[in-house]
Amino acid sequence: MKILHYGLGYPPERSGGLVQYVTDLMTEQFRQGNSVVYLFPGRINLFDRRTKIKKGKERIPGIVSYELINSLPLAVFGGIKEPEKFMTSVDENIYENFLNELEPDIIHVHTLMGLHQEFFTVANRLKIKIVYTSHDYFGLSPNPTFYFSGKSWDDENSLNYWLNVSQAAMSVKKLRALQSSFYPKLRDIVKKFKKDSFQKEAHYSIKSNSEYSENQIVSFNNLKDYYQNIFEKIDNFHFNSTVAKEVFEKNLRTLPKSSFLLSISNADIHGGKKHISLDMGQINKITYIGQYAEFKGFYDFLELAKRNPSLHFEIYGEDINPVVPYNVKNRKRFASDEKMQVFKDIQLLIVPSRWKETFNFLTIEALDKEVPVFVLENVGAKDLLPSSFILKGVREMLLSGEYRITYKIDSFTKHSKKIESEYMACLSRK
Repeated sequence: MKILHYGLGYPPERSGGLVQYVTDLMTEQFRQGNSVVYLFPGRINLFDRRTKIKKGKERIPGIVSYELINSLPLAVFGGIKEPEKFMTSVDENIYENFLNELEPDIIHVHTLMGLHQEFFTVANRLKIKIVYTSHDYFGLSPNPTFYFSGKSWDDENSLNYWLNVSQAAMSVKKLRALQSSFYPKLRDIVKKFKKDSFQKEAHYSIKSNSEYSENQIVSFNNLKDYYQNIFEKIDNFHFNSTVAKEVFEKNLRTLPKSSFLLSISNADIHGGKKHISLDMGQINKITYIGQYAEFKGFYDFLELAKRNPSLHFEIYGEDINPVVPYNVKNRKRFASDEKMQVFKDIQLLIVPSRWKETFNFLTIEALDKEVPVFVLENVGAKDLLPSSFILKGVREMLLSGEYRITYKIDSFTKHSKKIESEYMACLSRK
């Protein structure tokens, strides 16, 4: 089978769970004998603004890469400020020539960021099936997390929300700078200078529609329609959790033609039968791993530390210095080759995300290593856990009791085969 994937790119230019999943899945699919091609948004050419698709160098053995030059902007931070620039039309021949030459059996899209509507229009016309994995909410929302100014807006996804999110958005000029080839080096330099600074996220006043211009209202209305039209061109939705499924089905204009529910995984997951035995009375240290950010529940974790001064707490994630209670140790970022040791030292892990997280790789990685982990009920990876390990809120958490579970996790090889079976099911449908 020839599979065309669309994602955000490769490390180190791009990072996060989406990038890890795409690169690991492509590698495994190639290992299983498939022909695999990767299309991703690449460089911005300031001297030639035409959109092109250019064959790139081989970054993963056996995976053929194509770079989408001058893609649509990537709204990876905070939302959209200039909606008209996210709807720029391109010549359909750019995608038609590419797909006709490539002749993929199926297309697997992992995000709408950067990709023109014309790509989906052409794929439909050529009768190439499209599978979409729900890694983020971009397209349903201008902010990939649906989280803005202190709460998730998936239940209030009105035009007013889209207008207000623009307050926190970067200009397209800044987003383009982040997309440049020199950004990873610039990012590392900036981090060195900012390593001792920390600032909590801003909360914005919620303005009425009348406080925005008529042009903004029309543009954001058009943008909402633009993405809903794209979603209607997708043949099969891969929901990676019940949380993601509920958010998507609540906010899609038209319910999916077809869908399936399957937790995602990565190449670090070995799988098999696992056991966890947890006596809360023996716990003296609780761990947080992730961004030091409100939407990840970071401040809720610090509140838990304040309420339990006799326990030790530790945080991993960023090379910055937030103000923390005296019983919290900031261990900052750890390297990938240190991950095993970090997990070995964890007594109890908490995943307190406030946003309706579509999955959460940290949870499945902990479970694969038999590390006790509690998650909030809006974390997608809760599907892997019994109800006793799922919290309504960190502040209500009871640090007492005994917990024992036996469970089974699929290996990544088995996960990949399940994805391929869904491809085959999609191809068999007219």
